[in-house]
Amino acid sequence: MKQIKNKNLSMVLIGIGIVTFMSTLDSSIVTVALPVLSKALQTNMSLINWVVTMYLIVMSSSLMIFGKLGDKYGKVKFFKWGTITFVISSALCALSFSWLTLIISRSLQAIGAAMTMATSNGIIVEIFPDDRRGQALGWMGSFVSLGGIIGPSLGGILLNFFPWHIIFWLNVPIGFVAIIILIKYLPSSFDKTYKNDNFDLIGSLILLVGFTSMFVGILLSQQFGWFDWRILSLTIVGLVLLIVLYNYEGKQVEPILPVKLFKNKWFTVQLLASFMVFIVDFFFDVLAPFYLQNARGFSPLISGFFLLIFPVVQLFIAPISGSLADKHDPFKITLIGLSIISFGQIFYVISGLNNTVLIFAVGAALAGLGNGLFHSPNNVLVMDNVDEKDYGSAGSVYSLARTVGMVVGSAMSTTLLFGSMSILNGNRVKSYTPHNPQLFIDGMHITFGLSCLISVILLIGILLWNRRVSRRTEK
Repeated sequence: MKQIKNKNLSMVLIGIGIVTFMSTLDSSIVTVALPVLSKALQTNMSLINWVVTMYLIVMSSSLMIFGKLGDKYGKVKFFKWGTITFVISSALCALSFSWLTLIISRSLQAIGAAMTMATSNGIIVEIFPDDRRGQALGWMGSFVSLGGIIGPSLGGILLNFFPWHIIFWLNVPIGFVAIIILIKYLPSSFDKTYKNDNFDLIGSLILLVGFTSMFVGILLSQQFGWFDWRILSLTIVGLVLLIVLYNYEGKQVEPILPVKLFKNKWFTVQLLASFMVFIVDFFFDVLAPFYLQNARGFSPLISGFFLLIFPVVQLFIAPISGSLADKHDPFKITLIGLSIISFGQIFYVISGLNNTVLIFAVGAALAGLGNGLFHSPNNVLVMDNVDEKDYGSAGSVYSLARTVGMVVGSAMSTTLLFGSMSILNGNRVKSYTPHNPQLFIDGMHITFGLSCLISVILLIGILLWNRRVSRRTEK
């Protein structure tokens, strides 16, 4: 593969970063627009929820397939076609005249997003030299987290001034800028391919059905409850199929799911850590709007600015931590980040109805600082522990873990919040209780306390694992 000139690498990073940001943003920005969409398209909330659900299901179910195809036929090629697909389908979403056409357009948009997310990390690792790779992955981590966390706040701000179509039209001009940058600075001739005649069709089908079943179960659990027979059946079927897939793929020459990657303990542990951190992050994403708007009475506009604290801090810190990961031990930097994430949860736990909202803001700033320090070196550790021919597959596995973490975090935080409120209230609670705001605060304290506990357990677990590995190495 040809070498890209150093002066052009920054433009490549900007182009890939823009697309990655938009792909992640569209998984969360629509949530705040659901009530508006329900009214505008004259349908109920149950149906309009599929605008969010279908995007996540299609994207997650196809990530691994596009990662493998990117390794086989060229990551740059798939990234570009994914970007074009995403931009065109965004315009189709904005032009939709019914809930059905919107859901179909969102499915197409999710395919484009999956093509880009599955190949972005692999492209970065292939084209950036070792001394700039950490910083580049740091920026990628910023774009991903910024897109995931900023969605609800940005959506709330935009919907204060524009019709719902703006959240989709926004992608079109920005996407065209990214396409122009990619065509000019990242031609497909830079692609490195690893062609093989085999394609794991059976594994792909098991993966599609398994992830679709599991994701539908997890996402609809918030509507029907975890103990509904339909939710239990879908989730169990999904988990069983994924176990079957893991065993089946271990026997394939060119598996769609590269199970050999999980035999690398460094890869597996850092992937698990990233998954857990995204779960914790989305506790904030779900609970913060309730706290700021419902409990404290702030407008969506003011709440949106408070919600920006987390991603903005992370945006500035992640490239710095990426540069540090190029020069120092990235593992130690991830531990510092995890420690700060754990400590920051305490500020959410002590936030209430009457004390200053700045306490909550400090927690959000610490979350941004901790995530900025964690994700960049974690990206480096994940990608540095795989062979070059598996960059696309590893990148898609990482993106999948991130997406599943977002979904599980959203579902888990909602379940814990309303579950704890129901226990405290003595009967089932399904939504915010305006007549008893303290009940929400008590439920929020319990939920954030559990997310803090998850962070601490993760930190201790990784420390103990590293100590055990170090002792074995010394022997």
